[in-house]
Amino acid sequence: MTESMPHEIPAPSGGQTSRTAPKLDRLLSASAELMAQRGYSQTSIRDVATATGLSLGGMYYYFKNKEDLLFLIQEKTFGALLDMQEKAVATGGTAEERLHRLVKNHLAYFISHFNELKVCTYELESLQGDRFENVAQLRRRYYMCMAEVVGEINGVAAADVESDRQVRHRTLFIFGMLNWVFMWYDPEKDDPAGTLGDEMVAMVMNGLKGGGQ
Repeated sequence: MTESMPHEIPAPSGGQTSRTAPKLDRLLSASAELMAQRGYSQTSIRDVATATGLSLGGMYYYFKNKEDLLFLIQEKTFGALLDMQEKAVATGGTAEERLHRLVKNHLAYFISHFNELKVCTYELESLQGDRFENVAQLRRRYYMCMAEVVGEINGVAAADVESDRQVRHRTLFIFGMLNWVFMWYDPEKDDPAGTLGDEMVAMVMNGLKGGGQ
């Protein structure tokens, strides 16, 4: 990162965490809940302090300002998801098996992180400068992780995946289904993530294998 931060975020891969990581996680979770309910612009640092029981001074130990807080939510969310998904792809198997893993992991992660998903979906443009670029880079890596699998299913050479229009469209169709799950998912009415993932991949594969224009 090009900007020095006054905090330490635990590595998504499960490495050594800082002694303040649990408190930071609680702060980010409470902040995401407030921002998901009220919107970023209507959530103040004082609101987060009240919700977490931290003093305003204690809040600034972890971040510089409200935009920094939003950045931390998005970086932590996408960093953890990307780490999990890159490992899922590296596990190997057929392209269809890897697609199953990617879709199921995404659904399971975001069903358990509804607030973070909503904030990340609606508030990316609220970030500026280096913060925006850092999160955009994570999102770009995740896009390519999925696009390479879709391209393989479609028989597109790895070198051509990034420029192939059909791969782009189909990859974004998949993300469109995944990223809006928070708008409709109800655990009392809908199946668990694994079953939903099977249904989604079956629908996607029928379209991908059909090759229709």
